[in-house]
Amino acid sequence: MQLTIVKAHGTANDFIMVEDLEGQQELDAVLVGKLCDRRRGVGADGVIRVVRDEIGSVFMDHWNADGSLPEMCGNGIRCLTKYCFDRGILTGDCAEIITRSGRKRVFPHYGEDGLVHQVQVDMGPPILLPADIPVQVAQESVLEFPLSLAGEEYLLSAVSMGNPHAVLWVDDVVSAPVTSVGPLIEQAAVFPEGVNVEFVAVKDEHNVEMRVWERGVGETQACGTGACAVAVAASRLGKTSNTVDVHLTGGVLHIKVEETVWMTGPAVEVYTARVDIV
Repeated sequence: MQLTIVKAHGTANDFIMVEDLEGQQELDAVLVGKLCDRRRGVGADGVIRVVRDEIGSVFMDHWNADGSLPEMCGNGIRCLTKYCFDRGILTGDCAEIITRSGRKRVFPHYGEDGLVHQVQVDMGPPILLPADIPVQVAQESVLEFPLSLAGEEYLLSAVSMGNPHAVLWVDDVVSAPVTSVGPLIEQAAVFPEGVNVEFVAVKDEHNVEMRVWERGVGETQACGTGACAVAVAASRLGKTSNTVDVHLTGGVLHIKVEETVWMTGPAVEVYTARVDIV
């Protein structure tokens, strides 16, 4: 089987885009795994199938590299927005994209070449109720709560941006134990649906540095929903203002926390190809 794909990334969080406006190319975990394999396939953090909705909008059918189905992806929705506006699938100054965590408004920003370079996304209000994140703890507020794992205690902040996040505050992200502690927190029993884990160092009131361990993927270069969750927790705890630049391994995302959370960042297409699926 041959498949036409577009490789894209948002702050180096990379995706394989598959256009399927008529809904004829179903994905499954096996196919996604083959495509995302960085040695035997194209290589990516996930696959996004572009599907036309019955009312003329677009559905983001997003799969993680391990074949799991995340509720939302901040970097992925920017790549999808670029894909659709550059090709005329979506038009105008604003559009709604359907995700597994609801409708998200997107605003394309164009470069001198007439193509989308940046995208602003209305990510919706943060979710802070434990049962809705979900996280199973006794206290009502989970902006700060202790978690004991493997003989160590960690102070976490839990936030959902349509998908669950746990923020761990550190002094230095370079030396942070992302690959050792990240999977422990991801699979901790208090997070019944798993969790994305952000390791964050606050630099000043408008800047934080972040590395991320993504649920179902591992360490990635960036996480858009994670950057939003970090900005929410940091501003609510008084660590930063409500406007913050999140400096990730793959680039910078600008986040503004109001009643809703606004994310602005780049979207880049790398190449188009036809691949053989065997």
